[in-house]
Amino acid sequence: MALPKAFWLLWFGQTVSRLGTLAPAFLVLYLEQDGLVAPGTTPLVVGLFGAGVVLSGLVGGALADLIGPRRTIVAAQPVAAAMALLFAVADHVVALCALSLITGFLSAVDRPAGAGLISAIVPQEQFSKAYSLFLVGFNIGMSLSPVVSGFLLEVSPGALFVVWAASSLVYAALVFAVPADPPSARDADRPAGAAAALKSAARGIAEPFRTPVLVGFLLLTFLLACIYLQVNSALPLDMRDSGLTAGDIGFVLAVNAVLSVLLLPLVPRLVGGMRAHVPLILAAGFMALGFGVNAFADGMVTFTLATVVWTLGEVLWAPMSATFIADRAPAGRSSTYQGSYFFAWNAAFVVGSPAGLALAHAHGYGSLWLSVLGLGLAVTLGFALLPRLTGFATKTDPEPDAVPASKAVPAPAPFPEPEAVPRATATEESLTTKTR
Repeated sequence: MALPKAFWLLWFGQTVSRLGTLAPAFLVLYLEQDGLVAPGTTPLVVGLFGAGVVLSGLVGGALADLIGPRRTIVAAQPVAAAMALLFAVADHVVALCALSLITGFLSAVDRPAGAGLISAIVPQEQFSKAYSLFLVGFNIGMSLSPVVSGFLLEVSPGALFVVWAASSLVYAALVFAVPADPPSARDADRPAGAAAALKSAARGIAEPFRTPVLVGFLLLTFLLACIYLQVNSALPLDMRDSGLTAGDIGFVLAVNAVLSVLLLPLVPRLVGGMRAHVPLILAAGFMALGFGVNAFADGMVTFTLATVVWTLGEVLWAPMSATFIADRAPAGRSSTYQGSYFFAWNAAFVVGSPAGLALAHAHGYGSLWLSVLGLGLAVTLGFALLPRLTGFATKTDPEPDAVPASKAVPAPAPFPEPEAVPRATATEESLTTKTR
């Protein structure tokens, strides 16, 4: 079944947005190239950008369920465009810190809303397919963004923010053409008044953290993200220390981007029929092995082979983790539940990357990758145990004890009703009484 036009409007919008959004790495280069902040202040600015990204998961999801995912995306983009243009002219450290926090938030606030909007515009059985294609667009935009940013940084640094603003407005225009947010099943019960609505949204944010299976899933998500996000910190440094040039490192990471684009559309068909936790087990296993093998890598070939392995885990994880959440989100809470996932994943930016670098600097990269392998195998075991937690089963993923209808043993037929017995004669009744 073909995906609806509304999905493709969202797809093109977020792809253009990712292409134009300034990555934190180029924000660092911009700040230090123009001497806007002292080198010691740069980590603070980047850290505030990351804090904004972390907050965007919970707030963005709740906001999307409160006012609708389409309205959330359309409303956020003009604000993002204005903040980007202010960034181009700001030169005071306090203003730069404030803008970094706000733009970090706005750069990711659409992600839970986007997942929620996909849930609303495609049938549930097509969510995995649609979200896989959505991630293809995301990866295309993120892969081209460094190329565009690097060119603009050399030619005209201020143009970085003009392109960012323009891409945000294009995103808003395309999503504005999507049909209005459909009424939620919770709309009838939604409390009237701003204060009551905000209280309801706050309760919604806490909801996923009260469901045992989702608490387990989100904890494992955080730990897996701590492994995966070494790709942005420890991995390139280890490759550099192993003698790879900047061009070699770019090639290795490009393998990840190309494979992601090629393989993501195939994932729903490959995992079709598997129980919900099985793709998560496979994803965690591939990531554990892929990053763990880096302990023995000493050149471009071995680093590339390791990248292929952990990329297989990434392409399994991205759509199927979102599907796991979508299948367990109650009506009217889809974006909020997706927001809890983005919160758990993005929180690893704050913990995982610094911890990995600290361990590598103290004990060497070999110790880091072997530790990552051990953690990854523990996470893999954790996903295998998810079915034991309350809340695992859904309509599309039955409990382990459930028996398929085609193999079920038919229930025994009920005993036939006894036939009516004619009333005994006086003589027979007398004999019966004596027998008793």
